[in-house]
Amino acid sequence: MESTNRKYINKIDWFTVILTIGLTIFGLLNIASATSEGYEEGTPLMEYIGTLFTGKFLRQFIIFLVSLGIAIALMFMNYDTIKDLNLFIFIGTVLLLVATLIFGNRQRGMRGWLTITKPISIGLQPGELCKIMAIIVFSAELAKVTEGNKLGITRVRDLIPLIIKAGIIAGLIIAQPDFGTAMIYIGIMLALIFMAKTSWKILVPLAVLGAVSLPILWMFLTPDQKARVYVFLDPSLDPEGYGYNVGRAKSVSSAGGMTGKGLFSRDLLTQKSSYLPEKHTDFIFSSMVEAIGIIGAVIFVIIYLLLIFRLFRLSMRARDDFGAYVIMGVAFMLAFHFIENVGMNIGLMPVTGIPLPLISYGGSNLMTTIVAIGMCVNIDMRRAKNNKLRDIVLK
Repeated sequence: MESTNRKYINKIDWFTVILTIGLTIFGLLNIASATSEGYEEGTPLMEYIGTLFTGKFLRQFIIFLVSLGIAIALMFMNYDTIKDLNLFIFIGTVLLLVATLIFGNRQRGMRGWLTITKPISIGLQPGELCKIMAIIVFSAELAKVTEGNKLGITRVRDLIPLIIKAGIIAGLIIAQPDFGTAMIYIGIMLALIFMAKTSWKILVPLAVLGAVSLPILWMFLTPDQKARVYVFLDPSLDPEGYGYNVGRAKSVSSAGGMTGKGLFSRDLLTQKSSYLPEKHTDFIFSSMVEAIGIIGAVIFVIIYLLLIFRLFRLSMRARDDFGAYVIMGVAFMLAFHFIENVGMNIGLMPVTGIPLPLISYGGSNLMTTIVAIGMCVNIDMRRAKNNKLRDIVLK
């Protein structure tokens, strides 16, 4: 047993681990900077440092340590066991989301949070936590069809179980209503279907069906959500209302110039009370750009994309299709979050409240991301000896 564990430990992809931990630490520093009041002349240095690393920073740091512990524990679990439990994972996902609708707290117009009061008060966002569970379920369904099948998916009926399960999960999240998070789930499902060598005879009608369903989806949007789309299409419609956050985010981003004002600087616009709403959550990217500048932001984007591309590389050397799909699902999850969050910070995407994984403040998303990447490392530790690329799309 000990020699087996050592064999797997020697195959840990430290590049992925270092990128993940490094980005998380950088995110923690940005949270501390965005929520601090800046250094005031005459304040003892140690006293000032003590004020920085409390509150939201401390809470996020504790969740990071807990998440890291869970991820490490997962590394010693054979992921075949997780695949075998996919039906129970699906049932657990549905029950958790149903419980959220019944017992959840309403915040920002959505009933998407569960609060545990004993022994300590903890708020959970099941819509975030269930992402890795959904990826496991989606991957297991696809692997049933493609494992050992070089032709890929050629029959619509092979996708019906996956579409039904994804529809149930996304539907429960839409009922909160949280359309942004639901679209992440749907996006992951569609991306995995594409990567599973699905026939174009299936993909094209599926794309047409998705396009036709958009007007129906529009009918279910709340007035606030529709207003955000209108303002995205024409920012001049309501610059002091629904367009206020994006306008301020752009101002904050541009205020840093090429080199930035520096983390924890008193010159940061984010230091001003309520200047940029959600400066440590939805609009953490704008807060970051002001502090580290455009040059720093470009470096950050390159490093973040390196992590995503590294995960795709790990998926190509997975031992089986299930493992490849799980890693791809996590990579797509990060990619969709990154595109939406950065896009809405610079006005290229509508505001949806999607966080930037590893960077934004929020325990549920941080735990989901760390555990999901830990799962990817687990799968890669048990990769095939010859490291051949999976016989799906990437060869």
